[in-house]
Amino acid sequence: MTRRVLGLLHTAEPHRARFDRLLAELAPRNVGWVHCVREVLLRQALDTFPVNTIAAGIEAALGTLQSQGATQVLCTCSSVGGMAEQVGRQMGLPTLRVDRPMAEAAVTAGRRLLVAACLPSTLGPTTQLLNEVAHAQGRRIEIETLLMENAWPLFQAGDEAGFARHIAGIVLHARPRPHAIVLAQASMAGAADLLKQSPVPVYASPRLGVAAALARLTASAGHADIAAQMEQGRTA
Repeated sequence: MTRRVLGLLHTAEPHRARFDRLLAELAPRNVGWVHCVREVLLRQALDTFPVNTIAAGIEAALGTLQSQGATQVLCTCSSVGGMAEQVGRQMGLPTLRVDRPMAEAAVTAGRRLLVAACLPSTLGPTTQLLNEVAHAQGRRIEIETLLMENAWPLFQAGDEAGFARHIAGIVLHARPRPHAIVLAQASMAGAADLLKQSPVPVYASPRLGVAAALARLTASAGHADIAAQMEQGRTA
């Protein structure tokens, strides 16, 4: 069985450990993974750097992952995830933004969606993704946004538990009540764990994104194995 390597592109160092835990739980034995952390990409997105500048940084990061054996990449940053998918296509390196599977699930939950974020750079890409997914599924949605910038310093200070509690407390009392709540950033996943008893479904991206990336990776490995067997048959 072919061993495959998943590359992970992060814009925050704490994501390395978070995704290590998920992959240790979910990845098959024949799958390995490598990380590339580029915090500068998020700073550039927040400071509205030119698209070409950010794209060049993403291309360099994807190249690093590819040089380490990655044949598929999961970008864990919602702010630059869409651009990472585009750059990956141009490079011939399949790349998935971590929030795409989450968006696909949330759009099926109902028309009224609340997108919660702690960084303004995330709201635009996430709402655009939800609208794209809804259009592809032939569904109509209404999106409200909730920006909690005062929570972000807790994450930056390493207080992930306090960060999650802060988000959960605000989201729990959101009005009017939506059909589903979308946590726009992977860093917000801890709040979803605190909101498991919420009467409204709460969607976070890390677990869904990892599961989808692994499914793509193992499917491509299976295709490669079949192709190799066919080639061996032709040369035998």
